[in-house]
Amino acid sequence: MTDYGGLEHADEGTWPSLAGFWRRLFASLIDYLVVLMPLYSLVAGLFLLTDGGVKGHFWFNSQMCRSATVHGNPTVEAYDWQMCSTSFFGFFPVAEMAVGKAKDTRSGMSPAVSIDLNSKGNFRPTALDLGFLELPILAIYLLVMEIVSGQSVGKLALSIVVRDEYDWNRIGLSLQKAACRGVIKFLGFVPVTLSGAWFAFQAWRGIPEPVPSYSRVEIVCAFVAFALVLIWLLWIWFSIAWGNGPIHDRVAGTTVRTRETHE
Repeated sequence: MTDYGGLEHADEGTWPSLAGFWRRLFASLIDYLVVLMPLYSLVAGLFLLTDGGVKGHFWFNSQMCRSATVHGNPTVEAYDWQMCSTSFFGFFPVAEMAVGKAKDTRSGMSPAVSIDLNSKGNFRPTALDLGFLELPILAIYLLVMEIVSGQSVGKLALSIVVRDEYDWNRIGLSLQKAACRGVIKFLGFVPVTLSGAWFAFQAWRGIPEPVPSYSRVEIVCAFVAFALVLIWLLWIWFSIAWGNGPIHDRVAGTTVRTRETHE
């Protein structure tokens, strides 16, 4: 053992093996679904209670559409319309909308548009999209589970656990280490979460229009936010695949190990 300011650091030989790429990937997918299902249910309930005034577009969506006829001004009638419902594989509908595709793509009109609907199939003021909440809620869930036991539901299912690298007998992480690990892990997702919240509140209760207008700055910011998410994810998962600790484990002083050889 080597002493680091009163904390014990385990020799590498005494540790269980590092959790591999596939175990960590599948554990992450399970945790995402564990958070997504209750969130879908909550938004679905709010969607029904507010007559479509609250909706949710999440990373994991299923959308079913059918042809529809829409009557209105010439701008509206310049599109071929479909009525679409967003749900979790047909369960828990969380959004109803009319999606239009321009009949004449040379007219200079937007090639595709989407307008929210109420329960009677009529256009309604734009609903509040709560899809931006899924990543903050996932981060809070992981923070609590790692403090309590070092294991989320996904990690428990895949027999892996987060350990404090300098206090390997501890069950669960300290608040400081769990918070540091969570902040660094989700740092790359902050811009896209803020962008989602911005667009959601900017559009909320707006008057339905077939051609929504966004400034060039808003479009560029949204593109940059999604690009950062992709780069951040690739960096984390390539680090794990190459056998290196991802940035959030290196900064927080934590490690993810199997539970097969030592507790």
